[in-house]
Amino acid sequence: MTLNLDPAKTAGQASPPTERVIAVMEMLGADPGRQFTLAEISRGLGISRATGHAILATLVAHEWVTRDPQLARYAWGPAIAGLAKPADLFRDELAELAAATGTQVYLARRDASSLVIIDVAGETLTAPRIGRGTKTPFVAPFGRDYVAWSTPEAQQAWLEAIGQPSPALRKRISAVLTETRRRGFVVERLTREYLRVYSALQALSGDGEVDAITAQLARAFADLSVIDVLPGELSAGATHSIASVSAPITTADAVVTMSVTAAPFATLDASAISGLGQRVCATAAAIGDRLNRYGDQA
Repeated sequence: MTLNLDPAKTAGQASPPTERVIAVMEMLGADPGRQFTLAEISRGLGISRATGHAILATLVAHEWVTRDPQLARYAWGPAIAGLAKPADLFRDELAELAAATGTQVYLARRDASSLVIIDVAGETLTAPRIGRGTKTPFVAPFGRDYVAWSTPEAQQAWLEAIGQPSPALRKRISAVLTETRRRGFVVERLTREYLRVYSALQALSGDGEVDAITAQLARAFADLSVIDVLPGELSAGATHSIASVSAPITTADAVVTMSVTAAPFATLDASAISGLGQRVCATAAAIGDRLNRYGDQA
């Protein structure tokens, strides 16, 4: 790797010394498991040994870089992991989605048996304010954006955690998961039951455990509600009260670990639902790209 400072990028706005520090960190970060000698770093970046030594000594002092005292080799440091949490990495994407949709947007992460809100942006005046740390139990019918791409066995375990579902519910959930995979997003209908059950489930998930009461409440909601919105229900002129639209965020190996949600809490027609879903999916894809670039450090 040779350090070439682009005059068009650095003139009047960037600092060459800072560019050299960034180049050192990018070189080490490209292969965080490897240790580099001062000569390898200096030669690879086209900087003098004195400059390289000064940069590395400062980075070591702040634990951005580690130095093996016996081998005199340098590697990616532990302090870097604390600098880039998802709540910070994805702030721009969340703010852009909130501004484009005029809704509150939040980023959630699966944590064992709970879905935890780790960042929020924007505001929906008609919706209850969701804050960081809010938890929802990962129990059917919630978390569809996480299980739609799972194995049939994982989907069955998720569904049957609330008890043996009725044939009607099993059929509905199967159709919904198939449609979720096709279009890429989940739609949560806005009903009185949704508001009551969602609030109750948040309260019950404080300790992160899905107990019998949580499972029974989720099952009652699933049995009494129409889950999601299927294509046949999006006919021209039809409108639906929509609480939220969510899309999964996948890792490089196609595992869903997070999701992004826009919460309009409004009545939308088919076109508006589809448009909102596409925007949320685009944001999820952008966050996924950044996540896979920098690694999951939450």
